[in-house]
Amino acid sequence: MQLTTTVTEFSLVMARLLPFFISSGFGPLQRLPGFVRVVLLCTFSIACSFMIEQHNSVAGSQWVFAILGEFFIGVAMFFALQLAFVAITFWGRVLDMQIGFGAAGVIDPTNKNQDPLLGSIFLIAGICLFYVSGMHYELVRGMVFSFEVLPVGSSVFALKLPNFASMITMIFSIGLFMFAPIIILMWCLDVFIGLLSRTMPQMNIYFVMLPLKIFAGIFLLSIFSTHSKFVFERLFEQVFIFWNGMLS
Repeated sequence: MQLTTTVTEFSLVMARLLPFFISSGFGPLQRLPGFVRVVLLCTFSIACSFMIEQHNSVAGSQWVFAILGEFFIGVAMFFALQLAFVAITFWGRVLDMQIGFGAAGVIDPTNKNQDPLLGSIFLIAGICLFYVSGMHYELVRGMVFSFEVLPVGSSVFALKLPNFASMITMIFSIGLFMFAPIIILMWCLDVFIGLLSRTMPQMNIYFVMLPLKIFAGIFLLSIFSTHSKFVFERLFEQVFIFWNGMLS
């Protein structure tokens, strides 16, 4: 009986942690090999099973609904974490199109997709800053905190889901702060190129101005990227603020 209870609790804990380790995307753990993520999932699940106390007994057909509920809680938490990195990649793609790197890309071996060039650079920088600034400790604390506030087997309706539209707007707006000056200045350069093409239609504007746009974009990136650390930290703070409001 004790073994059955332990296995049930372990499966429920693993169901909540599953989206963080198995899902594909742009999260801080998604760049790891699949085997490493599975090992980390099992290790974290075992550790959390020993640290938490199960207050709700789940048996029979309730176990299936409890598994689905725990998985939904994990998806809701992972969604906010994933959204911070998606915002970085999205605005990197917009900047790629403006600078002239739209046809360029980086092949991601983890998901076999072609990611934007500048978006991949800022994504890797964001992941590095995530670990350097100690945010991975906050990630682990948030996982354990979710089990303390919502024990395994709790109802899904105990989640206090905020307005997802406002959360998405907030995170994408914060991500825009990093790229907005460059996007605006590159738009001004596009206006200048358009006026120049109307003034001198005999000039091949594309081949003449494309190197200028790339140089100007990289130069502006070198200037404004020095202040990107604050934006990254603000993005990650919004994730944990969302977790705190959802769970408490």
